Amino acid sequence: MYALLLTDIGDRYTFHYANVSIPHIRQGEALVKVSYCGINHLDLLIASGKRPGPKKLPHVLGSEIVGTVHKIENNSKIGIKKGDLVVVYPWTFCGSCNQCLNGNEQMCDAGGTIGRTIWGGYAEYVRVPVTNLVKLPDGIPVHSACAITLAGTTAHHLIRRAGVRKKSTVLVTGATGGVGLLVIQLLKHMHCTIVAVTSSAQKGERLRQIGVDTIINTDKLVEQSTRLFPNGFDHVIDIMGGDIWSESVKVLAKGGSMSFCSTTLDGPGTVHIGNAFAREITIQGSYGGTKKDLHAALELLHQGVLVPVIDSTVVLKDAATALEKLQSKRVFGKVIVKAE
Repeated sequence: MYALLLTDIGDRYTFHYANVSIPHIRQGEALVKVSYCGINHLDLLIASGKRPGPKKLPHVLGSEIVGTVHKIENNSKIGIKKGDLVVVYPWTFCGSCNQCLNGNEQMCDAGGTIGRTIWGGYAEYVRVPVTNLVKLPDGIPVHSACAITLAGTTAHHLIRRAGVRKKSTVLVTGATGGVGLLVIQLLKHMHCTIVAVTSSAQKGERLRQIGVDTIINTDKLVEQSTRLFPNGFDHVIDIMGGDIWSESVKVLAKGGSMSFCSTTLDGPGTVHIGNAFAREITIQGSYGGTKKDLHAALELLHQGVLVPVIDSTVVLKDAATALEKLQSKRVFGKVIVKAE
């Protein structure tokens, strides 16, 4: 099979498009023929060494996978068979630790991420645990399902973690990426007032077209937020991290909450503890999402609540070029790789 191989990690990460052996599956695993794989900021973080990645190279990135079951072992309990179209839940899990038993598979004590700790979907075939397969519901386009597999799961979990209520006023950072745009659609469905942060006037106009009420300039986040929303925001959904995370905390309303999944920007993030406790704000991390979040995202996709914004579709051999496009911030929405 052909695959995009990550051969060096760090500032000068490198890729090679090469022909490699099709993986052999073991008991409890399936071989999926990849139809599409979404490109994600996680791939860039792994390649640059900013997120713990594979123990050895070469490695295949790609965590947002939709495809057809080519071979399967031990499938009697899940009702999935050879030839079925499936979505691959991105986080590997044991099913028996406390996190798994409590329904938090993405935080499994022995878990990892497909495309990060095991080979992913920038290939014609991928080997995955049978327990990660979710049958694609009828009527959902394959490329659309790909675009919400990780991003939609993450977006749904972010909003749940923040406890967003209908008609709230919500600030969203990282709004023009795959996760951010789906967060906006979910908030729009909840009739929220949506405020998005961006440094691009062109992207800001496109955000207005899809339902964002107010655009805040990244460089003037606190200044403009304080002037336009003097009482602060009920909720912040942060998908950037770093200094933007720190600035966003400052503009929460009293009793407000922030939910963040952000490691895109370097920097630890800071908060003034006295100011935070006096306002009784809640700050909580949101790591990926559960299988329930994935099922919910698929259902919302089927209902038309989620309509992924596809920036572009590239063939497998051009996946490295697409990652470079994401790195240089020339993407609005989701880039997906067609592997077939």
